[in-house]
Amino acid sequence: MNPWNILFPFQKYMKNFNGANQMKDMDEYISKFLSGLQNGDFGQMMNNTASANQQESAQNKLAAAIFETHSDVYVRIPIAERALMKHMKIYHTSNLLIVEGIPERTDRNTYTLPAIVRKKGNTALYKDGTLEIKLPKVNDLQYSEINITEQ
Repeated sequence: MNPWNILFPFQKYMKNFNGANQMKDMDEYISKFLSGLQNGDFGQMMNNTASANQQESAQNKLAAAIFETHSDVYVRIPIAERALMKHMKIYHTSNLLIVEGIPERTDRNTYTLPAIVRKKGNTALYKDGTLEIKLPKVNDLQYSEINITEQ
């Protein structure tokens, strides 16, 4: 007895395999699928879904001005109503700013920051219809010398 038979239980199914008929069925399925693609049905469906998602995300996205100075990163978000500030939450990672709860309570806006920022020392100020978030940059001054060799 061959010990490999125990490891390959599909061998008993291979005895009943009729490759010619199954290959013909597979060819028919593939040709039907490809003819559907050539008619444009699949492409139109994908384009409609993608454009709907882009429009929805563009409507929910808050316009924000993001810029950096030598020591800080500033994010300015125009907010017309001061009452919206009660439901808003602001989070950040070292390179992302996340604003939740505005304009709708279920909305979440994510912004990529142009520099790495610190965990602490951040401030947010609402004034004249604009929320200004100040995030101090990380001052990473660790550097090492690279030796130059001649050949």
